[in-house]
Amino acid sequence: MVGRARTSVAGSAIDVNAALGKVGLPAPIAELAGHEWDAIVVGGGHNGLTAAAYLARAGRSVLVLERRDHLGGACTLEQPFPEPGYLVSPCAYVVGMLDELVVNELDLRRHGYEVLLTDPNAWCPFPDGTSFAQFPDDDRTVAHMRENGFSEQDIRGAFAYEETFGRARSLLREGSLGDTWKRPSPTRAEIEELLGDEELISIVFEESIADTIDRYVDDQRLKDALFGQGVIGAYAGPRDPGTASVHLMHSQGEVEGRASEWGYVVGGMGRVSFAIAEAAREAGATLATGVPVARILPGEGVELESGDRLRAAIVVSNADPKRNLDMLQPDAVPSEYRERLEGWKVRSSVVKLNAALTRLPTFTAAADLDPLRTMISIQHGLDAAQEGYEACERGEPAIGFCELYCQTAYDGSVAPPGRHMMSAFCHYAPYELAEGDWEGRRAQIGGMILDSIAAYAPDVHECVEHMQVLGPPDIEAGIGLTGGQIFQGEAMPDQMWDRRLTWRTPIEDFYMCGAATHPAGSVIALNGRNAAMAVLEDAEEAVPAARSGAA
Repeated sequence: MVGRARTSVAGSAIDVNAALGKVGLPAPIAELAGHEWDAIVVGGGHNGLTAAAYLARAGRSVLVLERRDHLGGACTLEQPFPEPGYLVSPCAYVVGMLDELVVNELDLRRHGYEVLLTDPNAWCPFPDGTSFAQFPDDDRTVAHMRENGFSEQDIRGAFAYEETFGRARSLLREGSLGDTWKRPSPTRAEIEELLGDEELISIVFEESIADTIDRYVDDQRLKDALFGQGVIGAYAGPRDPGTASVHLMHSQGEVEGRASEWGYVVGGMGRVSFAIAEAAREAGATLATGVPVARILPGEGVELESGDRLRAAIVVSNADPKRNLDMLQPDAVPSEYRERLEGWKVRSSVVKLNAALTRLPTFTAAADLDPLRTMISIQHGLDAAQEGYEACERGEPAIGFCELYCQTAYDGSVAPPGRHMMSAFCHYAPYELAEGDWEGRRAQIGGMILDSIAAYAPDVHECVEHMQVLGPPDIEAGIGLTGGQIFQGEAMPDQMWDRRLTWRTPIEDFYMCGAATHPAGSVIALNGRNAAMAVLEDAEEAVPAARSGAA
């Protein structure tokens, strides 16, 4: 990758945003195969596009190959309903971890990225008609808690709880080790020394979200309101060890310079990927969709399902570890690394619901607050959620927690005039059902989710015009994530930090940039940036080595 001129491929300068990521082929496959690329990126998800953008900005010739007909991976836009005016992000709903470094370096705002911050940040109704809300303005949070009968001790406890996670975030992202998300992960010993606090160490590596909450508040309503952030995307219940770290992971981002807050991307979450794709294309990367890769040949390139071979010195893969293992030749993978990838945990208990609404539902506990402008926690108690996880382990769906998002309360561009969108991130639904299958029980499970919501918004069934229900097998088949695991691997302590996969692999000329790598899943984009930096650093190191050999 040293000193090679940028490869030029003829093709229309298609507007990725206008095309909803459907960029097609920039040139016939035979023409793409006629070039020798510096790097081929397998998979056009947001991390793959990020890696491509940085490599292209460094003057490398880069080709992105995406098997589906559109870019974005799990962070994309689709039109699953009869009316074309609905723009649905099937799996990613809000932004809060997309790193500002990537936003600024790739100039994503110029490429269409715009965020509307949620206010309140979160809201949770209770069966007795009261609720808990978190606002960006602490005074409003305090006032709301007092209005809903929380004690002064629990109000202080709730703030102390969030401050504890904020302290951990500051040390891990801004402490003496620098930003630990922008470098290879420190070891556990280094993290323990950095934190210097037994409680923070336990939160990072050991304890359940239920145990953490118990230290700070007594009111059961608060315990029920807060546990959900410890199970988002996790194959675990709130009383299971390690779930506190899940909340910590989601607390370490920032949006528009504000830590641990979230917002809606104007036009839908897919605009994140499309903005990155525009930045990559502007830098000179070549993007191709509808091109499935069958084999990865490190040092040579890739072989497509069509049998065509495309040549590249480096392959960077955005695919999950299991899919990478399937695409790599057995003799190319060292046995110890193969065992690690084979043992990589990709279990999922997540079911996604996307609903087209004739109107927004009415939440009976809302009072003067507009809950549809926040992220809504639907729960029926911490213990019920734990029971839901245990039912999931037996192969039974049980909706113990949902987080709802109504983007049209802020941004009407994702639905036809007079219509609305509601999405739900739900637990628990197993990949394999003990009775029946997803095809036969999809509508029933979707009904279970709506019933759970109806406990707080009785008219929700009447509002739904169309509904998309995606269980783990659907996410696997549609997005390409093995097991339907949205983070490309469970984000519990045994697969985080220095136990997360690294961008550099023991396979020469093969790198990984997906969510299975450090720092983790969600829409962060640092995984892609970090992988590109590793490629460029290794190339620089190869230059003096090559010169020394020539001498």
